[in-house]
Amino acid sequence: MRRKKTNRLRAALGTAVLAGMMMFAVPSASGQGVELDLSLPDMGNPSSQALPAGEAARIGLEMMREIRQEVDLVDDPAVNAYIRDLGARIAAATDTPAAAYRFFVVDDPRINAFAMPGGYIGVHSGLITASRNESELGSVIAHELSHVTQRHIARRIAAAEQTGLRTAAMVLAGLVIGSQHPQAGAAAVTTGMASGVDSQLAYSRDHEREADRTGIRILARANLDPTGMADFFEVLQADNRYRSRAPAFLSTHPLTRARIADTRSMARELKPESVFESPDYGYARARLQVAAASHPEDAVDDFRARIEADDAPARRYGLAIALIADDAPEQAADLLESLLDDAGAHDLIYVGLAEAALAEDRIDRALARIDDGLSLFPDSTGLQVGRVEALLQADRARDALASTRDLTHQQPDAPGIWQLHARAASAANDPDESALAMARYYAAQGDLQAGLSQLRRISEISATPRQRARAEALRSRWEASLTRTG
Repeated sequence: MRRKKTNRLRAALGTAVLAGMMMFAVPSASGQGVELDLSLPDMGNPSSQALPAGEAARIGLEMMREIRQEVDLVDDPAVNAYIRDLGARIAAATDTPAAAYRFFVVDDPRINAFAMPGGYIGVHSGLITASRNESELGSVIAHELSHVTQRHIARRIAAAEQTGLRTAAMVLAGLVIGSQHPQAGAAAVTTGMASGVDSQLAYSRDHEREADRTGIRILARANLDPTGMADFFEVLQADNRYRSRAPAFLSTHPLTRARIADTRSMARELKPESVFESPDYGYARARLQVAAASHPEDAVDDFRARIEADDAPARRYGLAIALIADDAPEQAADLLESLLDDAGAHDLIYVGLAEAALAEDRIDRALARIDDGLSLFPDSTGLQVGRVEALLQADRARDALASTRDLTHQQPDAPGIWQLHARAASAANDPDESALAMARYYAAQGDLQAGLSQLRRISEISATPRQRARAEALRSRWEASLTRTG
């Protein structure tokens, strides 16, 4: 599950705590419960106080490049697809198009989420596993989206513009990275780069209040339960009682009874007539719980104990995935077949059946189960990626390459898909296509220089005319982009 990275933080990226990032922070507040005020604080017109959208996009891309280089990201395509789908559903309930957002999952057990310029939204795996239902998880995503829609990030960066927009943005990136590698962040603090900037980028109480209230409205429009925000606040508050060291966002901005009461009261006023929570949530969460276990047998024992109390489908699914990890794929397949009969068809059940078959080296069986799933869920990323992996394992590289080519058209901004396409091309003895794919892999992470370096690997002799034309088009576009950003 983890994509390991070396700890190569640049000293220019100041870190320490996530005080400056638009985190799922919990601001301090004073006073007891008061009459509910459904109005938002008057903070002026967001668009009049922020840096241009184009500049925010460039800053966000550069920050994302640093994060991808330094932070472990979840590489389970099924989990990533779920978070993208949930994020798109919630984003569709905002006033900003869903296509403006990019959701990703950080492989970290701590409860956290953050938003960055350009619409990048990061969610910790620990947040997903700590939530108890989709509305609680959705409440955090809605809160972070609210920071974006209300231009809080852009306004705070703009307020620190005397330090330079890029410097301010890179301090923000360092703050995020430092939350994953605290020791590495210490060196940057000594540079003084972040001195005075992180305080200018910090949240205000009004920003948090506005994000809470805008987030509740978004949840209701998305037909999720808006009380999930207050419920999750209570989960955080209860969890904090048993910690020797509070999470960064709680220690900096503690929760109060007044804030919880305020969000709960507003949620009651705005609760939609019908609430829909997808079964995808439980299955994706179970996959992360298995991945987070120290040993597979611990996950098996944990899910068996949970099933004794309640044999909900997600728990049975979690046990099956844990059994695959614990080298018991035959038992897992029996469980998943039973779950398919009882709970109904779901693409992640077919993903699990394919994984169980591959663990037994039954490639034809795996492909058959994947094809069964794709006949019902043709857009499932988990099944499509699983099919590529099975084809590669079956030494059917050309078929795998055709499948990854389709995937790159569907998800042109997904680095993992381009990396998979490069693997398939390499297995199919097409080094030029592999180089093109790796160029797109680096470009999707914001590293155009590395992308150009890959393009130089393309042979004038072996590359097809189409490949050479694609390479030249990318080279022209990326060189022009680098010239503009100087």
